[in-house]
Amino acid sequence: MMIIKAAVASAATFHTATSLRSSKSLVPEVKANNRMPNSEKGSIVCAGLSCLDLQLVGCTQSGSDEAIERYDEAVHCAGGSASMTGTTLALLLRPSDGEEHQEEKVHILTKIGPDFAGNTLLEFYRRAGASTRLVLTDETARTSMAVLPVFKNGKRGCFVNLACNDGFTADELLGQLDHGVESTASPTRAFLFGYPHLMPKMQGDSLRSMLQSARQKMSSGDSRILIGVDLNGVDGSDCSAAREVLIPALSEIDVLHLNEDEALVLSSPSGSISAKNSGVDTNDVSPDMLSQIASFHQQGCAVVLLSLGSKGAFVSVTPDSERLQQLSSKASGSPSIAISQWMPGTQVRVPAFQIKHGEVNANGAGDALFSGFCLAASSWGCEMERQLYKSDEWKVTPHVAGTFASLVAWQRCDAKTRDGDGMRSAAELMTLISQGNLPDVLEE
Repeated sequence: MMIIKAAVASAATFHTATSLRSSKSLVPEVKANNRMPNSEKGSIVCAGLSCLDLQLVGCTQSGSDEAIERYDEAVHCAGGSASMTGTTLALLLRPSDGEEHQEEKVHILTKIGPDFAGNTLLEFYRRAGASTRLVLTDETARTSMAVLPVFKNGKRGCFVNLACNDGFTADELLGQLDHGVESTASPTRAFLFGYPHLMPKMQGDSLRSMLQSARQKMSSGDSRILIGVDLNGVDGSDCSAAREVLIPALSEIDVLHLNEDEALVLSSPSGSISAKNSGVDTNDVSPDMLSQIASFHQQGCAVVLLSLGSKGAFVSVTPDSERLQQLSSKASGSPSIAISQWMPGTQVRVPAFQIKHGEVNANGAGDALFSGFCLAASSWGCEMERQLYKSDEWKVTPHVAGTFASLVAWQRCDAKTRDGDGMRSAAELMTLISQGNLPDVLEE
């Protein structure tokens, strides 16, 4: 992975400085006694890697390493898993016009430095409506930065200096959670973490222990939370090392999101695990891929969300009913999260949707898919459902959760709506699903 040169970082700082110079509050809010506000609806914590992205939009791509390429516009955005999932969910859950202000639901937990890039990230979080109370500012660290050429076909490259992500430890993350949850009256609905392969202090047994501790800290009484892990930066040059990062933690992961290339890198070396055909159309998922998904389930993962690019996504639920029941509420009459009610062994493919005007920016598409899926799957049977439908007939099934996730990614990839303008809320997207009023499919 390439390192950003100092000259690039300096240019990025200059580009954004004028637009944020008038902001009065760019100082990190993290204090030892800060706590998340109480909420009857529960909160979502988005944790892990963050970086300040400089997107070079509309890049040409001649194919020559030494060619002078052109771009249309340079734009900063909040990058990395914690940033992308947190801002996406905050935008989906923000109050509609005319509604009363709702308590914060989305909290970003990441590590930054006391520098321009870190302060800029905080400003992006606040603008989206996410809470910055759990962000850790390390006075001795540098905030990560990345340069992303976004090509005219919507695809992108990435050049990054991981900076303080390299030193972000499980103890630091759990310490921030302690500040946030010690007086929270209602449980957190979900804890989303990414990207472990790019965070050397939270891998393997350390990742497993961190996820286990996070679940214990954020569960309240008999309520259960969803733990989701999003992959990125899986190095195919050493498949054994890549597996060691993730496999020990699979038993603590309720939703694992990855793409086909990452799944191949993580393939079981024995290749002896067989997959059962669930009766759905799996033409877009190879037998080897189905076998690898089965191995994730066998090692304890409840649900696998596999990105298929333009073909959408594939959702696979563990055949182990006892694993799903671990997510059920033990209290009589207390709602359980949606995922705990899913049929064991269910497998569904959901399509991607067309952006007809052609202005596409796929940066953060996977994060959007993951965050949307986990929001629907952790819906407690659920708040969104109770708002939209008064009967017990509406349920968030794997197909509904997958379709919802695909709609979230569709909005995020649309250059006109990705930053919130014209973006439909979570409730509005669920209404589209219930009415069958979906966009045209990108590719069957």
